[in-house]
Amino acid sequence: MALSTDPFSPTPPDTGHLRTRLAQAGLRATRQRLVILESLLTLPGHPTAEQVHRQVISLEPTISLGTVYKALDSFVAAGLTRRVAAAEGTSRRYDADCTEHHHLFCTNTQEIIDYCDPQLDALIRDFFAAKGLQNFQPHSFSLHITGNKVMK
Repeated sequence: MALSTDPFSPTPPDTGHLRTRLAQAGLRATRQRLVILESLLTLPGHPTAEQVHRQVISLEPTISLGTVYKALDSFVAAGLTRRVAAAEGTSRRYDADCTEHHHLFCTNTQEIIDYCDPQLDALIRDFFAAKGLQNFQPHSFSLHITGNKVMK
């Protein structure tokens, strides 16, 4: 079991890579989407739309917060990102890592930490294979575990 670190580099991805990701997701590569996707990929952790907007306006001052929300929602619908509930439950956060993983929410710091554990994943898959859910077939899962970081 491991706490994963953010797999995204703080250096901006090249525009060609961003255009390809958008095209593969079935989205047009508009200037606004390119800047918003670049910001999402380079911000650490699981940013809010407001955090993405703050970074975006340093590059494109005319992009509104509403445009950022619409773009992020289109990224979620296209599978480029996932929406993650914040620990405090008051803001939407976004996770550009769409691989299977879980989230640990620290109530002290409001931090969302990616958590990967193949053994836990196997236990969950085995549980649902044995128990099943009436009239429901799970395709993926993500646990959201709330607690506090323990300082040693």
